Amino acid sequence: MTPRYLKEGHPLKTGIQLSWTKTKNSVIKHVIFFLILPAAFLLTNFLLKGAFIAATQILTGSVTAMLLLLLHRVLQNMLWALFFLYLLAADKKRRITTSRTKISSTWLRLMILACLSLYFFHYEAIYHTQRATEPLTISHRGVTNRNGLQNSLAALKKTHTTSQPDFIEMDVQETVDHQLVVIHDEDLKTLAHKNLRIDETTWSELKEISLKENGYTSKISLFSDYLAAANRLNQRLLIELKVTAKTKKTIVQRLLPFKNQLTDHQLQSMDLNTANQMKKNFPIIKVGYILPFNLLGSPKNTLDFINIEAQTAHSDLIQYLRQQKQEIYVWSIDSKQQAAAFHFQRVHGLLSDDLSMLSAVPDDIRSRTASILYFD
Repeated sequence: MTPRYLKEGHPLKTGIQLSWTKTKNSVIKHVIFFLILPAAFLLTNFLLKGAFIAATQILTGSVTAMLLLLLHRVLQNMLWALFFLYLLAADKKRRITTSRTKISSTWLRLMILACLSLYFFHYEAIYHTQRATEPLTISHRGVTNRNGLQNSLAALKKTHTTSQPDFIEMDVQETVDHQLVVIHDEDLKTLAHKNLRIDETTWSELKEISLKENGYTSKISLFSDYLAAANRLNQRLLIELKVTAKTKKTIVQRLLPFKNQLTDHQLQSMDLNTANQMKKNFPIIKVGYILPFNLLGSPKNTLDFINIEAQTAHSDLIQYLRQQKQEIYVWSIDSKQQAAAFHFQRVHGLLSDDLSMLSAVPDDIRSRTASILYFD
C-alpha cells in the first residue's frame, strides 16, 4: 500500500508507517498473496504444460492433437487472466463491483471461440511458412550411436560411410610445442586415465598414448591428418577451436597454413575473440560462436552462425538470431521429440551423438503441437 500513500503526497517514511499500520494484522495473508499464490500459479502452469506435452505424444490423430493445442492455449490464458484479476481485486478500495465485472456466459463463449480461431490460424500460418526448412545433420564429435571413439579417424570414416551427415563436428587443441591435435577434453583423465593437459604436453608424448571409449581404442590424431582424411572422403567438417589461457594467443595462427584446405568446412569456437579472429583470417569461410548457456542472450557479433546449447535454446533467442540474419545450430540433440521441436523452429543445423535422432523428423500436426508447447 506504500505506493498509494506516496501518490497521495505523503513522504516515504510516513507512507511506510501508514502501510505497516494498515497491514500489520494481516501479515500471513500478505505472505500467502506475495509468495504462496504466485508459486502455486507457476506450478499449476508447469503441470498443465507438462500434461499437454505428454498427451500429444500419447494420442494420435492430427485433429485431436490440434484440439489439444488449442485447449492448452485457452486454459493457459484463462489461468493468467484469473491470476491478474485476483491481483487487481486485492485492494478492496479499488475492487470493481461484481455487477461491473460480471461477464455473461454468451460473452465468455465468444471469447473462447475467438481464442480458438486465432490460435488455429496463427499456428497453421506458422507451419505453412516454416515447414520447408531442413536442418543440417551434424555428427557431434564425429560419432553416432557410440560407433567409435570420439574425434578419432576410425570414427570419422565409419560415421561418414554409414550415415553421410552434412557435417562432422570435431575439436582441435594446441600442444605445448604448437601442434594442432584432434581431441575434446583439455586433459587425458577421462579417455586415458592420465593426469596430462594437452597444452602442457608435446606431440611426441601424446602420439604414444592410447585412448579408450565405447569399447574402442585409438590414438590421438594430428589435425592435418584428420583434415586430409575428411577431404579425401568429401566429408565437410565443423571445426571447433578449443582455447585455453596458454593457447588463446597462438592457436588461430596455427590454423593459417591450412587455409586452402578449409574451403568447404566451417569453423567455430566457444571463445568469442577467437571466433572473431578466425572470421578475420578466413573471411570466405562460415564461422560461428558457441553459446553454452542462454542466460543473457547472444553477445553482439557479426559471425555467420550461433551454436546454442539445446537445454537453454529458447524460442525468443532463436527468433532474435533469425532477425540478426544469423544461422542457428543447436547441440546436442538426444531425442526425436527434441529434434522435431527445433525442426519446427527452423534452425539451420542439429548436432547429435546419435544421428538416428535427426532422421525422419515427424511432419504431422502432432509433432507441431508438441513443438509449440515445448518452446512456449
